[in-house]
Amino acid sequence: MTRPLPLLILLNYLFYFCDCGSLSASQTVEQTLITSLLTSYNKNIRPDTTVSIDITAALQQIVAIDEKQQTMTTSSFISQTWVDSRLSWTPSSNGNIDVVMLPVTSLWIPDTMILNSADSSGYLTISTYSLASVESTGQVYMILPALTVKTRCNFNVQYFPFDKQVCSISLTSWSQGSSRLVYTENSTAVIDISGYTEHPLWKLNGTDMVVIRSADRTPFEDTYNDVITIQLYLQRKPLYFIMNGIFACWILNCVTLLSYTLPFGSQIGLCMTCFMTYSVYSLNFSNLFPQQSQYLMMITLYFLLSICWTLISMIWFVICNHFISKAEMPKFLYIFAGLLQKKVFLFCFPPPKDDKKKDVIVNNDELKKSEDKESIQATIIQEKKCASCQKLLPSYFRWNTKVITIEKKEQPSLVKDDTLTKINNHYFTLVDKPELVTMDKTNEKLKPKCDFCDRCETCQADFDKDKAKGKNKKDIEGRCSALNYFVFLIILLFIVVAELSVWVLMANN
Repeated sequence: MTRPLPLLILLNYLFYFCDCGSLSASQTVEQTLITSLLTSYNKNIRPDTTVSIDITAALQQIVAIDEKQQTMTTSSFISQTWVDSRLSWTPSSNGNIDVVMLPVTSLWIPDTMILNSADSSGYLTISTYSLASVESTGQVYMILPALTVKTRCNFNVQYFPFDKQVCSISLTSWSQGSSRLVYTENSTAVIDISGYTEHPLWKLNGTDMVVIRSADRTPFEDTYNDVITIQLYLQRKPLYFIMNGIFACWILNCVTLLSYTLPFGSQIGLCMTCFMTYSVYSLNFSNLFPQQSQYLMMITLYFLLSICWTLISMIWFVICNHFISKAEMPKFLYIFAGLLQKKVFLFCFPPPKDDKKKDVIVNNDELKKSEDKESIQATIIQEKKCASCQKLLPSYFRWNTKVITIEKKEQPSLVKDDTLTKINNHYFTLVDKPELVTMDKTNEKLKPKCDFCDRCETCQADFDKDKAKGKNKKDIEGRCSALNYFVFLIILLFIVVAELSVWVLMANN
């Protein structure tokens, strides 16, 4: 019982004789002022019959823009100012205090909400630790810190990636019309962008704030609502999409043009590769935007034109290969290709040079070259394979060599009818005498039945047919080459004109 007595004496000393925990004079005055202001204050009652509210905004950053979902997320400070006469006082009577800070949850605040909000709750978020500054005149200034606002925005991406957008943040009272709340525009501070952080893909060209009127949502009042609209003028930065879309597609167009210099199989393979690459690029860009049928995007038109050039090139490669393989061509196209070959692309098809064949003279089993055009000519017909004749006379084709000797004035010498003939120091038995064909100065030649065996007319007919077909095929190849140059120039012209037109339309929207 004796121990608690000193403790009680100490406590009495601290409470009655010490000044521990007491407020200063200025703090006591402020506490008294705040208590008097909030004692009879009811936050559920409006300050006046009609309350005028000023709204200002400080844009900090455009966090994200989703064209597919048609939304814009921004971070900003939104402040509201109004006058509440119940919170006014005389500074001289209250220690010359002009401003006090009061918790927002203890005051009447307007039910301002974001009209085009994309969140579940469009009301401005007010936390329990938010404060409002109240002046002696009763003016209340409430600022909401770093609000992340997600709003709907109607994007028109027809001229992507050179498009310009206007996105807005609309603020208004949800439940009270113009007879109770009037929103006004602060002429001194519209939108503060001094602390704005630039978006990597969007450029902010300007801002604006306007007040528009809309129909009142309350069914018992025939009034209107004032809507504060904060407008943001945005322009897309096109460099990223130009380098990863338009320029890459232009390179593929050049690759399509280069395929005209390749063989048929390589042409088709290269064009198919370009088709697949176009599809990948088109799919990547289509995933960025919503599905719509209101307009045709210029970038989509650009990809479609590029695919068309590749498709036209593939069709032409197939047609050209068909002409060459069949050695046939429509008459009008054949004539047109001939004109191109002779008149337009003459530098690509030089006239063939005349091959001066050197004559051969046979003299004592030796071959000599002759430079005299009027000298005696001799030809040696080499042995060719003829299936039908070779079965009949195999020994004839093995050893028989036909030599035609024509002299200018002398008669051709006859081959002796010997059983054995010496040719190149070897003896061979002649099965049949070679037929001697003479040619006079008038170049009159007796045409043999067959160039191979002088016996088979069918073999000669097939040979002439194949020879004529070969000549025709070479002619068709030349004319197809001229048409190939012509189609190449036409495709190049269309690519330059069409794609430049699309670029100009996109850039000058």
